[in-house]
Amino acid sequence: MKKDLIAFPDFNKLDFRVGEVKEASLLEGSKKLIILKVDLGEDYGTVEILSGLVPIYQPTDLVGNKYIVLANLEPKKMMGRDSNGMILVADLPAGRQVTQEKFKLLPLDKNLKNGTVIR
Repeated sequence: MKKDLIAFPDFNKLDFRVGEVKEASLLEGSKKLIILKVDLGEDYGTVEILSGLVPIYQPTDLVGNKYIVLANLEPKKMMGRDSNGMILVADLPAGRQVTQEKFKLLPLDKNLKNGTVIR
């Protein structure tokens, strides 16, 4: 679904960064959430992000990989914990449901420095 146009100053408010998953574990009591410890470099440090990646991904699939993170998203309370950012995924077309995947993570080159600005 196409979304409304936004002004460039609104886009400029979004802080996309390279984030490396340092730790990942299942959130006890949740069927979908993984707790991620993500290194966003010098400006943000390591933050905790909760992401609904199960059953498509497991914690061991994520550790050591780098992804695009929306770093300045206001914290969201999920199952009593704060999620401090969002890892971006690509939504797959509805016809692609042969594998039950609805989205796919977009891994980045591991040589990119943690915290690198993406624009």
